[in-house]
Amino acid sequence: MRILVLNGSPRPNGNTAAMVAAFTAGAMAVGHRVDVINICRKNIHGCLGCEFCHTKGNGNCIQNDDMQEIYPLLEQAEMLVFCSPLYWYNFSGHIKCAMDRMYPYSRKNRLRDMKVKEAMLLMCGESLFPRSFAGAAEAYRQMLGLKRWTDRGRLFVTGVHELGDMKGHKALAIAEQMGRNA
Repeated sequence: MRILVLNGSPRPNGNTAAMVAAFTAGAMAVGHRVDVINICRKNIHGCLGCEFCHTKGNGNCIQNDDMQEIYPLLEQAEMLVFCSPLYWYNFSGHIKCAMDRMYPYSRKNRLRDMKVKEAMLLMCGESLFPRSFAGAAEAYRQMLGLKRWTDRGRLFVTGVHELGDMKGHKALAIAEQMGRNA
């Protein structure tokens, strides 16, 4: 299977990146092809809501930024994995911009579509309370419903904030197993 992982963390060697690496290792160990996009290293602007993609753009966004590199990967992937640190009880703004820019794929009479049929969500954050992830979990649930994707799993890791908090954390084994089960 071809899997696209969107990493919404700005820390290249941070806690979310550790989960991404564990998931990727598991998925690749069983033969999946995995593309990882570090969203924070890309120049991606927020959606303008201009409707160009659905009117004059034939499914293409009017903005010429790094999202143009991601659209072909979205159209080839069979599974999409969202990975993000918890920022103010939701996804990071970086990954949220990329999610919003998936708008060309969202309408009933869309001009382009994704092969994605399944999705996963991996998040970690400083909060000690799993309910702190409820906002992101609900947004993810709504995406699943809109696109009719199958939810293949969610991992919410509490109590990690400082760089290196995930080192040796039991959640890394869970993330790796999620990759193997993808």
